[in-house]
Amino acid sequence: MIFGTVSIDGHAVHTHRDTYRIADLSVFSVRRPFLAVGATIAAGTAAFGVAHADLLYPSEWLAIVGVSVVSLACGLTLGQLKLLSRDLRGTELTGAIYGTYGHLNRVRKEVFSVQLSLQTGGRP
Repeated sequence: MIFGTVSIDGHAVHTHRDTYRIADLSVFSVRRPFLAVGATIAAGTAAFGVAHADLLYPSEWLAIVGVSVVSLACGLTLGQLKLLSRDLRGTELTGAIYGTYGHLNRVRKEVFSVQLSLQTGGRP
């Protein structure tokens, strides 16, 4: 799942906002920017649950466990694809696409293979 759209043709990556020439891109990376936040929320709610375990009803325990699991899962699942070139270094255009980490990683590999085929003239 990608928030927005992304498509790759032979020479460019088209997102929901911008178009990037593949030949000009120097770095494609996928990161998990929400992992630290999700882990912090999960650890905080779990610590609260452990500290007040004797005062909580079972339904409150389930709610605390649910919040911990969901926040950690969101932190692990959500990702950001960064497309960076020398021309875009330091601008807000470097962080282009948000979505699920696995899907963005497949898109990153596809962009890299298209760039490699452009550089080698279609030879493997």
